[in-house]
Amino acid sequence: MITNYTIQYPSIKSKLVSHSDFKHTLEIEPLLPGYGHTLGNSLRRVFINSIPGFGVTRIKINDLTHEYQPIKGVVEDAMDVVLNLKQLRCRILTDDESVVLNLKTKTEGDITAADFEKNSKVEIVNNDLYIAHLDKGNELEIEVEIARGHGYLPVEDVNLSQSKNPQDILVDALFSPVTNVGFEVDKVRVGDNTNFDKIIINFDTDGTVKGSDVVKYALNLTQNLFSNIYSSFETSLDSGEYDSVTKVADRDVVELKDESEESDIDLGTRIKNALSKSGITTNQQLIERKGEIDGLEGIGPTALKTINEYIDSIS
Repeated sequence: MITNYTIQYPSIKSKLVSHSDFKHTLEIEPLLPGYGHTLGNSLRRVFINSIPGFGVTRIKINDLTHEYQPIKGVVEDAMDVVLNLKQLRCRILTDDESVVLNLKTKTEGDITAADFEKNSKVEIVNNDLYIAHLDKGNELEIEVEIARGHGYLPVEDVNLSQSKNPQDILVDALFSPVTNVGFEVDKVRVGDNTNFDKIIINFDTDGTVKGSDVVKYALNLTQNLFSNIYSSFETSLDSGEYDSVTKVADRDVVELKDESEESDIDLGTRIKNALSKSGITTNQQLIERKGEIDGLEGIGPTALKTINEYIDSIS
């Protein structure tokens, strides 16, 4: 049995180095040869797609009804303002699923994320984010909804029942706090062996989460996934479901049989297969259904002539 053989795994060490609030490096070593790329690719995908975060899902600008309108007194078009607002990175400090931020100003000049009204439920990470430039004598009023989520949410999947205001501009949201991930695999020595793997994962975040929280969430998610798969597999073994599967180890092989094998029609294999698909497998059936052959799938003019000549020879 396979369980009688035990692979000797080396003692694995991992460490996280945070170069700033945004740049981090995770190192894992030593791993068995080949495991570096296997685990590195898996963790990279989890880092990119599965870490929960916060994103902009709804925007309201003055009395606009869509993002293709000009904004009075604003240098940028509404589309440019919307794209700028989508880059707003926030951290919801409560258990709320979504929080609304408001901005209202008549001040001439550049408007940034720092101009949003203070909200104890939300912390804006990139306060220096440029939003728009307002000309003198004008007013700009913006309302932005920040929501929790993970991965990517296209605007088509947004729950429209939560937005009843026709002036709301719904946007697709990228919730992942991880903005970039890359990894490399180096070789390390373990005793006399020099071909063990070391993973170096470099990843950037938007500053809304700690690098350590990203790593812990990714590792827990991966561990729970494989644990659930193993548990499900053991359950299927205990219930006997495995017995219904073909046992390749016992060399139980299922052979594919030519559909025309049992036919007594003495024609080529391609023609016999075409006839068989229409339920014609014997000479008697071929004679009785002679009038239907012309309309059968897979029977062209040449095949039809061959069949008619064959029918004349056996009639």
